[in-house]
Amino acid sequence: MRKVLSVVTVFALGLAVWLSGDAAADDISDARVIVTAKANTIKKWQYPPRVIVVHDRPVDRTAFADVTDFISSTTGLALEPPTFVEMTGHDTRFYTASRYAPRTTGPGRMTSDLLIAQQEDLSLTANIFVFMVSPPVASHFIALTLYGRSSANLPRAYVQGSGPCYFNVLSNAVSIHFGTILIAPDIDPAMQRACIYEEMVQAMGLMNDAENSAFFTFDNLAEDKPRDYDRRLLSALYDDQITNGDDVEKVLSLYAARQ
Repeated sequence: MRKVLSVVTVFALGLAVWLSGDAAADDISDARVIVTAKANTIKKWQYPPRVIVVHDRPVDRTAFADVTDFISSTTGLALEPPTFVEMTGHDTRFYTASRYAPRTTGPGRMTSDLLIAQQEDLSLTANIFVFMVSPPVASHFIALTLYGRSSANLPRAYVQGSGPCYFNVLSNAVSIHFGTILIAPDIDPAMQRACIYEEMVQAMGLMNDAENSAFFTFDNLAEDKPRDYDRRLLSALYDDQITNGDDVEKVLSLYAARQ
């Protein structure tokens, strides 16, 4: 009987180790999908981006404050809380006279200027613009800010109402410099909070969703998953050993070591 129990125990331990290893493999696989930017390299900010939220409906400011704290504490970037700007009284001039242009502010740093033409024009400067506006307005912001360098499928899905939120970032060899985030303003409050968290965190360099992941939250679903895996991966990406353009495997190695 003791021998049989020993065999069962050994088998159970072996199964547990195998399952643990299998879960870890899925964990790393999802992390690889999320962090890969282009040609097996990564993107990250080398300086804290300034964020402006442009909205024409009420927004969940607490959710923005929470995700700003999450990003700052995880990355070490001294991210300031977003500035909130409400669009009021826009007319046809919005579609003809609004302008967006990037510019260099110093060695390795850039920003972008956005002129929103309306009854009283808004002149805004930021690295990341979050647009929480109606689809027709959002579609014009897409045209202004994307420079034709991103697939149109995701923004089209947003404008057509089949995607609740979307992000895009632009970078060079030094750093990510610009980000555009779209969040549908009329979605369920829980979904809005999920979108604010996911898109803000992913705009830091977690480039892709991991659909049906058992570990990460990046799937545009209003589910209450723990954020431990998100934090570990973002922390690994912003380790001092990692610079923009590094190989993905370097980040994954640091991520695995944080288990």
